[in-house]
Amino acid sequence: MNRPIPAGLTGLSDFRPAQASEPQATPAPTARAIAEAHGFVERNPQTIRKRRKPTEEPTYSFTARVSVRSANAFIDWCERERMSYREGFDRLIGKIEKA
Repeated sequence: MNRPIPAGLTGLSDFRPAQASEPQATPAPTARAIAEAHGFVERNPQTIRKRRKPTEEPTYSFTARVSVRSANAFIDWCERERMSYREGFDRLIGKIEKA
Protein backbone atom coordinates (compact mmCIF):
# COMPACT_ATOMS: atom_id res chain seq x y z
CA MET A 1 0.00 0.00 0.00
CA ASN A 2 1.66 3.20 -1.11
CA ARG A 3 0.90 6.25 0.94
CA PRO A 4 1.48 9.75 -0.32
CA ILE A 5 4.63 11.49 0.93
CA PRO A 6 3.77 14.30 3.39
CA ALA A 7 4.06 17.86 2.13
CA GLY A 8 7.56 19.35 2.33
CA LEU A 9 9.37 16.05 1.94
CA THR A 10 10.81 14.77 -1.31
CA GLY A 11 11.17 11.22 -0.06
CA LEU A 12 11.67 9.10 3.00
CA SER A 13 15.08 7.70 2.04
CA ASP A 14 16.93 10.21 4.25
CA PHE A 15 14.61 9.68 7.20
CA ARG A 16 16.64 8.40 10.22
CA PRO A 17 15.83 8.11 13.89
CA ALA A 18 17.34 10.78 16.14
CA GLN A 19 20.54 9.93 17.94
CA ALA A 20 20.12 8.80 21.51
CA SER A 21 20.91 11.58 23.94
CA GLU A 22 23.43 11.14 26.72
CA PRO A 23 21.92 9.47 29.80
CA GLN A 24 21.32 11.87 32.65
CA ALA A 25 24.02 11.75 35.30
CA THR A 26 21.56 12.38 38.13
CA PRO A 27 18.08 10.89 38.21
CA ALA A 28 15.14 13.24 37.98
CA PRO A 29 13.76 14.24 41.39
CA THR A 30 10.67 12.40 42.59
CA ALA A 31 7.35 14.10 43.10
CA ARG A 32 7.79 13.72 46.87
CA ALA A 33 11.18 15.48 46.79
CA ILE A 34 9.78 18.32 44.68
CA ALA A 35 6.79 18.73 47.00
CA GLU A 36 9.01 18.80 50.10
CA ALA A 37 11.30 21.37 48.46
CA HIS A 38 8.28 23.64 47.97
CA GLY A 39 7.02 23.28 51.53
CA PHE A 40 4.16 20.87 50.98
CA VAL A 41 3.44 18.41 53.77
CA GLU A 42 1.69 15.07 53.57
CA ARG A 43 -1.98 15.27 54.56
CA ASN A 44 -2.16 11.84 56.11
CA PRO A 45 1.25 11.09 57.57
CA GLN A 46 1.81 7.45 58.37
CA THR A 47 1.95 6.60 62.02
CA ILE A 48 4.14 3.79 63.22
CA ARG A 49 2.27 1.36 65.39
CA LYS A 50 4.20 -0.04 68.29
CA ARG A 51 3.69 -3.62 69.27
CA ARG A 52 2.41 -4.30 72.70
CA LYS A 53 4.75 -5.91 75.17
CA PRO A 54 4.81 -9.62 74.33
CA THR A 55 3.76 -12.08 76.98
CA GLU A 56 6.42 -14.15 78.70
CA GLU A 57 4.28 -17.25 78.99
CA PRO A 58 3.52 -19.62 76.09
CA THR A 59 0.41 -18.84 74.07
CA TYR A 60 -2.28 -21.03 72.54
CA SER A 61 -4.36 -20.11 69.51
CA PHE A 62 -8.00 -20.32 70.54
CA THR A 63 -10.98 -19.81 68.22
CA ALA A 64 -14.59 -19.81 69.33
CA ARG A 65 -17.88 -18.99 67.65
CA VAL A 66 -19.78 -16.61 69.91
CA SER A 67 -22.91 -14.57 69.46
CA VAL A 68 -22.55 -11.11 67.95
CA ARG A 69 -24.06 -9.66 71.14
CA SER A 70 -21.43 -11.31 73.32
CA ALA A 71 -18.56 -10.44 70.96
CA ASN A 72 -19.62 -6.79 70.84
CA ALA A 73 -19.91 -6.65 74.63
CA PHE A 74 -16.45 -8.20 75.05
CA ILE A 75 -14.85 -5.86 72.48
CA ASP A 76 -16.49 -2.81 74.07
CA TRP A 77 -15.33 -3.89 77.52
CA CYS A 78 -11.74 -4.43 76.31
CA GLU A 79 -11.73 -0.98 74.67
CA ARG A 80 -13.12 0.71 77.78
CA GLU A 81 -10.49 -1.01 79.93
CA ARG A 82 -7.78 -0.27 77.31
CA MET A 83 -6.54 -3.84 77.12
CA SER A 84 -6.00 -6.45 74.44
CA TYR A 85 -8.39 -9.32 73.91
CA ARG A 86 -5.79 -11.66 75.41
CA GLU A 87 -5.61 -9.51 78.54
CA GLY A 88 -9.40 -9.38 78.71
CA PHE A 89 -9.67 -13.14 78.36
CA ASP A 90 -7.06 -13.64 81.09
CA ARG A 91 -9.01 -11.29 83.38
CA LEU A 92 -12.22 -13.26 82.79
CA ILE A 93 -10.41 -16.54 83.52
CA GLY A 94 -9.10 -14.99 86.74
CA LYS A 95 -12.71 -14.30 87.79
CA ILE A 96 -13.66 -17.92 87.02
CA GLU A 97 -10.76 -19.20 89.14
CA LYS A 98 -11.85 -17.03 92.10
CA ALA A 99 -15.41 -18.39 91.96
